[in-house]
Amino acid sequence: MKVRLLGLGAVGAPLAIRLDPVCDFAVLLSEDRIPRYRAQGTTVNGVRHDFRIADGDEDDVDLIILACKNTDLTAALPLVDRHTGAGTALMSLLNGIDSERVLEERYGEGRVIYSFITNLSSVRQGREIDLFSPRGGLIRFNEKDSVPVQRTLAVDELFTQAGIWHELSSDIIHDIWWKFAFNICINSLSAVMGLDYGMMNGNVPFYRLVRMLYSEIRRVAAAEGVRLDAGDEERCFTVLAGMDGVGKTSMLQDLEAGRQTENRYFAGTLGALARAHSIPVPITDFVFNLVAAAEEAG
Repeated sequence: MKVRLLGLGAVGAPLAIRLDPVCDFAVLLSEDRIPRYRAQGTTVNGVRHDFRIADGDEDDVDLIILACKNTDLTAALPLVDRHTGAGTALMSLLNGIDSERVLEERYGEGRVIYSFITNLSSVRQGREIDLFSPRGGLIRFNEKDSVPVQRTLAVDELFTQAGIWHELSSDIIHDIWWKFAFNICINSLSAVMGLDYGMMNGNVPFYRLVRMLYSEIRRVAAAEGVRLDAGDEERCFTVLAGMDGVGKTSMLQDLEAGRQTENRYFAGTLGALARAHSIPVPITDFVFNLVAAAEEAG
């Protein structure tokens, strides 16, 4: 299988290590990033890796995996265009619930494999990544209607060969909304309070805040036709308990590094949906503005 990866950060680099030996693999880099990458490579847990860079235009790529940030997606699409042919499937591991829609609007419905990654604990500083999850992150994916087809099964086989922890979802829209809710609660709250995973785990007042947020998210999800129940809420704490204590959420890392956060794709998106359905979400709006203020101050 011919696979291209966009994004060599805390999500993409661990995948690249596993995919590189088992398929026709290369990374997608914009021209301005290539010299820096060739000079520095990518270091994961102290080991440097230099992956092949896709060169020129291609029309025979089987799968493009997007592992960049939402804030980088629009700028990256012209590069994706150059490697997307008639038979290319696209898989977005971006956080939130917007990226699949963006890709479908550009490339057409039926081109996107719906997916997300969870259970991943890692910290990135520049080109150096410390990965604390021994198995890497868990990728859940399927077609939009959650009925696998030949290409989905081919990706399932590829991930098995590569040793990538993955599952075919029986309800991918529900699962993506679960991860969306997890990010709104865990990422946003950890960022404004400066909490790593160890500080969040077993923290009763923190859990109380998560439940307050989750009650608002569940109402908005229901209005969007997605049912999040008490089991989904508890699953947030179960996943959190499995994260390495010294690891940090991506939003906390962004704030600490002075980078733009994905706040508007998390609480910001939920707030916009809530207003469209005339549902009050005061706690979500408060958290959104806390993160925005911290970002502005940084």
